[in-house]
Amino acid sequence: MKIYDFLIIGAGSAGCNIAHFLHQEGKTVAVVDREGIAGGASGAAGAFLSPLAGKQNLYNTCVNEALKFSLDFYQKLIPDAIDKKGVLRVINAHFKEEKLKDNNIKYDYLDAKKLQKISKNFREIDGYFYKNAAVLEPMKFCKKLIEGCDYYTKDVKEFTFENDFYTIEDIKVKNIILAQGVSNPLVALPYMQISPIFGLRIDVKTTTAVPFNIHKSISVSTNKQDGTISLGATHERHDTAKTNCSTTCDKCQFYINTEEVQIKTLLNQADALMKLEDLEIVKIYKGARATIKSYFPVIGKIIDYEKSMKKYPSIKNGTKISADTLEYYPNLYVINALGSRGFVFGPYLAKILSENIIRDTPIPKELSTQKLFYKLARTKLID
Repeated sequence: MKIYDFLIIGAGSAGCNIAHFLHQEGKTVAVVDREGIAGGASGAAGAFLSPLAGKQNLYNTCVNEALKFSLDFYQKLIPDAIDKKGVLRVINAHFKEEKLKDNNIKYDYLDAKKLQKISKNFREIDGYFYKNAAVLEPMKFCKKLIEGCDYYTKDVKEFTFENDFYTIEDIKVKNIILAQGVSNPLVALPYMQISPIFGLRIDVKTTTAVPFNIHKSISVSTNKQDGTISLGATHERHDTAKTNCSTTCDKCQFYINTEEVQIKTLLNQADALMKLEDLEIVKIYKGARATIKSYFPVIGKIIDYEKSMKKYPSIKNGTKISADTLEYYPNLYVINALGSRGFVFGPYLAKILSENIIRDTPIPKELSTQKLFYKLARTKLID
């Protein structure tokens, strides 16, 4: 039986990044995933790394701090697997002109005339160009991140805890980190309601030179080093009451009958931004991104909701109970809900979580499991 300091369940951006940072701390780490490395949403991600414009608030500050950290991290990790050429954001319902203009991120306004000088293939669009943006290759980075860790393809459905160790088949481990994305968690997390959002990515070949990433309702990447460009979009939110994510999107009955329509829509939306000549579809990817209502990702030690509420029933009345006195599952952590910014948030969150585990460095309140716990505890009591 193999013994590890940490077992990471989930080999997407979240899982691979936390595995990397813990391994860098000298810990023995194993990673498991039922579908393989980057086999779900992370492998299907367009992996666009872009700033979030708008007047400064807690969320876009978090995104932009994560972007700065992660861009630097990726460029040092695999310099030749990231294309940092900036992004043109085109006005749409979510990114209106005032939001793109009124922010503290430097930009250049490019009207249709300026864009036509850059490339005759641009349609009659204009937008705001942000220099600090990139696109990367998800699979290359995920594989690189877990170098030095042991990897297993396993569908983990249960584990046992005895004498300070967790046991999963032939693996014995001191700590477990759940990085499962939309999959059902292995312990009860009623305060973290995941909403799976369907994402589609198409890699295509084209003779058109795309000078930088373009984003409106969909994203078009610059020409990547493998000779393709990526077209990506987040289309459809699941009704979590009806959905049980037990497989990947390419095998899910929910999408099989809508694939043709989704692809056609994405290609049409890309054509409205730029004419892509001699277009050839190379590969289609599908994946469900994990989000929660607040859009913030979540990291930290996993609280046992039922035991904590039994111990402190007055929480529901607003009584302030210190987070360190709550009941927690022993040595169980989570990193999840990275949404459509999985590769922006991945390294940034993994660094914070690893520092918390190893050195007890506090986790920012807006990212913590405690924030979600208190929010639910004050509105609902488990029967």
